[in-house]
Amino acid sequence: MGQKTHPKGFRLVTTQTHLSTWYTNKLQYPTLLEEDFFIREKGQQFFEEFLSLSKIEINRVTEELEKQEYVTITIYSLFPRAKDMYRKVSKYFSENTETKNSKALSLLNNSKGNLKRFTTLLLKRTIRNFIRFLQLKTKKSYSVNIKFIRNPFEDATLIAKFIGEQLEKRTPFRRAVKQAIKKVQRTEMKGIKVQVSGRLNGAEIARSEWKRDGKVPLHTLKAHIDYTHQRADTIYGVIGIKVWLFKG
Repeated sequence: MGQKTHPKGFRLVTTQTHLSTWYTNKLQYPTLLEEDFFIREKGQQFFEEFLSLSKIEINRVTEELEKQEYVTITIYSLFPRAKDMYRKVSKYFSENTETKNSKALSLLNNSKGNLKRFTTLLLKRTIRNFIRFLQLKTKKSYSVNIKFIRNPFEDATLIAKFIGEQLEKRTPFRRAVKQAIKKVQRTEMKGIKVQVSGRLNGAEIARSEWKRDGKVPLHTLKAHIDYTHQRADTIYGVIGIKVWLFKG
């Protein structure tokens, strides 16, 4: 069997950068690594209700005079769609009646007209809660920035999440993959390869199937390949989704 290398790890010097940028000695390294994992895990939990996250970047700066560490967290996410946000926001406030204040209630009464302000209010509240939670856990200073991705079909993680959502809704896997590839063809991406593995369409024996469109040169170091691996929890079991996106 061929031994596959991770497309992003393979290109770290050329087209890819680390998601965490900091430097420390070997004694502190495991602690900070665990902390990064913890931040990403909690970030997913805090924001998954309102945003479809792509990746979380962490940058640490240590002030030697003050002996204080400043952590900047940059969250890359799909730009919130109005239809989805209206549904999610209404659900949030119907479930959390005790958190309703006069400002939120006045916005909720006319939420279609003020959806942008309403979403901003909700995201600011979530960011504030997230920072407070991390500060209590680690006693460090945090700042959180959110960068929005306009087109979900220009990012491998968001494509894999789209296919996963379709599979969880019991859409046939071939249709879900073809749908995603057709939408990628409308963008400026040079090529895409999608692989799904598991009990496809509820078959008793698990198998892998893949489909490619355009060029995906995995052996070319200069090629900018965006890769991700996601999972879809279907009623038949877990289906793994791998996406390779060639950006040029």
